[in-house]
Amino acid sequence: MGRWLITTSALVLGACFVVTVRGQDPGADEAMKLARKLTEEGAATFNTANAKAMVDYYTADAKVTLHSRNDQGITAKEYDGHEEIQGLYADLFKDRARIRSKNTVEYARLLAPDVLVIAGTFDPNLDEDKPLKVPFYQVRLKQGDKWLINSLQIFVVGEKKE
Repeated sequence: MGRWLITTSALVLGACFVVTVRGQDPGADEAMKLARKLTEEGAATFNTANAKAMVDYYTADAKVTLHSRNDQGITAKEYDGHEEIQGLYADLFKDRARIRSKNTVEYARLLAPDVLVIAGTFDPNLDEDKPLKVPFYQVRLKQGDKWLINSLQIFVVGEKKE
């Protein structure tokens, strides 16, 4: 009786798991394709080192939070709105002769028809001797025919040095 109960329970749980996984996000493929397209366009624009062109990907009230490691631990610096975000990019692009960046999308989901979340890594390839994979999280809002970034979290934290 015990073996039958365990086997039946395992089959029922297995069937529930398959149904749950398949039913979780029917638009996952659509979201991943969209996210890849958007982040590829963003990387191509980033490679032009044009701060004004980069800020055009953001909503007027967007926030970028840059998390980084220093001697005191992890700190966060927030950039609010187009002016501050454009300044962030202008500083980043200063003295850059050539950039070949790449985004890798690891997760994307449409939370609503006009809200897309994307998680992945960004390789800015700013210094070819020191490759860098920077995790990011974006929230994009559809405005007209554009998907604009409303929130971007960037993590340049690396491993803690002992």
